[in-house]
Amino acid sequence: MEKLFWGMVGGCTVAFAILLGMYLNKTGVIGAEPETSTEIVSEIETETETEGEMLAEGELPSDIQSFIEDSQDNYAPAMKVFEDESSAAASREAAEVQRTTTGTSGSDPKTNGSVDGDRNGSHDYFLEDPAEEESESESEESSTEVVKPEEKKTSEYEYTLYQDHVVLKKYVGSAATLDVPDTIDGQPVTEISDSAFASSKTLVRVSLPDTVEKLGKNVFKSSELLVDVTLPDRLTEMGEGVFDSCTKLARITIPDGVTRIGKKAFNECTNLKTVKLSNDIETIEEQAFNNCGRMEMTKLPSSLRRVEKEAFTGCVAMALTKWPNELEFIGESAFEGCTAIENVRLPGTMQTMIENAFMGCTGIKTLEIRSGIEAIPEAAFSGCTGITEVTFPKSVISIGDSAFTGCTALANVSIPKNTLSIGSSAFAGAVFKEVTVNSKCSYQTNSFPEGTKIENY
Repeated sequence: MEKLFWGMVGGCTVAFAILLGMYLNKTGVIGAEPETSTEIVSEIETETETEGEMLAEGELPSDIQSFIEDSQDNYAPAMKVFEDESSAAASREAAEVQRTTTGTSGSDPKTNGSVDGDRNGSHDYFLEDPAEEESESESEESSTEVVKPEEKKTSEYEYTLYQDHVVLKKYVGSAATLDVPDTIDGQPVTEISDSAFASSKTLVRVSLPDTVEKLGKNVFKSSELLVDVTLPDRLTEMGEGVFDSCTKLARITIPDGVTRIGKKAFNECTNLKTVKLSNDIETIEEQAFNNCGRMEMTKLPSSLRRVEKEAFTGCVAMALTKWPNELEFIGESAFEGCTAIENVRLPGTMQTMIENAFMGCTGIKTLEIRSGIEAIPEAAFSGCTGITEVTFPKSVISIGDSAFTGCTALANVSIPKNTLSIGSSAFAGAVFKEVTVNSKCSYQTNSFPEGTKIENY
């Protein structure tokens, strides 16, 4: 557009010169033959007088005046086009500068090999800034650099120092009462490693800071004098055997957030008396409270779904009165020998019960089994001498061998039509004298007490 403007200006200039020449030629100034000096003088005077009169009146010849007006009319649009083009060019230049300075915070900057619609119109796309490349290289190195953890030791602890936390590996002190610090070397203590306090000969009381979120395996195992441990509110994970064989441990509170009591967590804690379990617990693992003979637990967490093998075996003081409404699984011998339990209520969510689940629970007087469970396993309630009656739900299809053998107070049994299998000695030793079963039900001659009258539906 700039070329067009200057072309129009040049054209106007040439046209003006041609018209001026035509005018001068018409008036005889150009191309006239020589005349006498008197005539020339006379004509010059006449023309001078005529031009003086025109200039005095501020007028120009009509053809000159028309040309000037046309030039002015064309000049204004040409200037407008030129100004618009100049403004657009300035805007493009500013945008290019902005893109160059802010390219790293927006879209990726163009480099050699990048495809761009304007790559043929600007050589900037084929140039690389060495400073920018060096900056990017340093940024990549800093982002990929991994700070290695340090293994450190003080007079009391061995620990691993990470960039943003500390893992306490081992206690090497000899204190009886210990408050574990919440920070070491300026970083929070978030984890206690496996066996960190195991087999301590001195620790009696330990308080863990609220920064700790995880306890590893066997953290306090076999600490023979340990009586009391305060667990942090932020704790979410407890490893297997964390208090295994801590025979002097007297009380414990499991904070909310812990969803699983690990395998052998309190195994053989023979003096453990007071236990408060979090309502978030969903699983109690194998032998978690095995042989905790003094534990006076009265209810299980409402969120509990699974009680694994031998979880409460031998907990003779555990007088449960409340059962969780969403319980689904009871493992082998899970409550075997829990003689203080008086009432058992199996909810409709129950799906699986494994053999010997309540074997030897002599204190059970009331047994309620809701519809849902399909099989009563082998020796499930064997030796439960306090049970006086049992009504099975319609969902029960089979009753295993010795399921209620030795239940010497069992005087009334109601077996549903859907039950198709009753195992050997299932009710041996019971005192009821008659029972009704499905005519298609399979049972043994010793499935019921001797002399029992058997009728069919």
